[in-house]
Amino acid sequence: MKLYWRCKDVPELADLSRAQRRKVVRHCFFSYGLRDWHFWVAFLAEATCIIAGGIIGIILRYGFGFPAFVDYTCRAVGLLLGLSIYTVMYCGVITDRLRPHFRDYIAERNLRA
Repeated sequence: MKLYWRCKDVPELADLSRAQRRKVVRHCFFSYGLRDWHFWVAFLAEATCIIAGGIIGIILRYGFGFPAFVDYTCRAVGLLLGLSIYTVMYCGVITDRLRPHFRDYIAERNLRA
């Protein structure tokens, strides 16, 4: 499986203009992507990391007397870790699973640059 970091890197979307790419991705994601369990696994992993970072920060700040800076740093690390997990899952798995829907949508509407 290839990771597509930008929509322009997806072969089905490479020939389209930026506005058309955004329209295709938005339509296919909201029509099919939200039904895919891979999206929900990535979303839950992201939320878990963010919540864990917040909880660890609160415990360190109020339980052990660390300064507020440690609390905010733990929250930021949790957020960044969660977002990185979500990004890899989205760019890798979900985009790859949406490629057939991209082809169908483009063929239905006869979109070309």
